[in-house]
Formats: sequence, structure tokens, C-alpha cells
Amino acid sequence: MFRQMAIVGVIGGTALLGGCADIMQQQAISQIAPDWFEQKAIEVKGEGYPELSEIPQTRPVSGSRAQWDKNAQALKDQAARLEATLNGQGQIASDEAVRARAAQWRACVEERKASCGTPENPAPAAATTPVTPGR
Repeated sequence: MFRQMAIVGVIGGTALLGGCADIMQQQAISQIAPDWFEQKAIEVKGEGYPELSEIPQTRPVSGSRAQWDKNAQALKDQAARLEATLNGQGQIASDEAVRARAAQWRACVEERKASCGTPENPAPAAATTPVTPGR
């Protein structure tokens, strides 16, 4: 009994694997499959990899270790100066503050003002003139 079930299982498994052998050849599946599926199918088949002869050769590094260390230290010094400058300018504005400033500038532009001000020197609030009915 067990032997018969094993034989049926092997035959059924072999039949099912035959359908999976090249799924991308089926027109209906290849049309609905996403792009990454096709790329993965090519990868699984072993296609798409470069030939060993096409891989570029490594080039020797020019310069001495001391020159590279000097360049690295110069970059670190520049980064420290930039960070100090940014820290000296104060805290970075929050998202809410940036949105509020943008809304103010948008309102200023929509009101067609000549000068909307800058973040350091905002424009004065618009004076409202009373509207009298009938005039």
C-alpha cells in the first residue's frame, strides 16, 4: 500500500514539475507576471550573468598611504568646519515651521504684495480696510 502511494506521489510530482520547468513560455502567464518575475526567471535559469572575460581588471591605486591619509584628514577638517557653521546658524526649522512660512509667503503672493519679507525680516501684517456697504 505504501509502495503504491509512493509511486503515485513520484509520478504526480514529476508531472507537476514539468509544468514549472519553463513557466515564462506560457503566453498568458508571461503577460500578467510583473517585471521582477521575468528578471528572477532569467536569474534562476543562470542567464544574464556576465562572462568572466567581461569583468574589468582591477587598476592599481596611485599615490602613497601618506597622501591618502592627508586627503582623508583634509576632508574631515572640511566636514568639521561645515558642521560648526551649521550648528552656529541655529536649530533647523521643524516641518510645521516650514509649512507655516510657506503658507505666509503663498498668502503674500496671492495678495500681490510687492515685498513679502524674508525669514529674518518678515513683512508687516497686512492692514485691513473696512468695507462699507453701498460704496
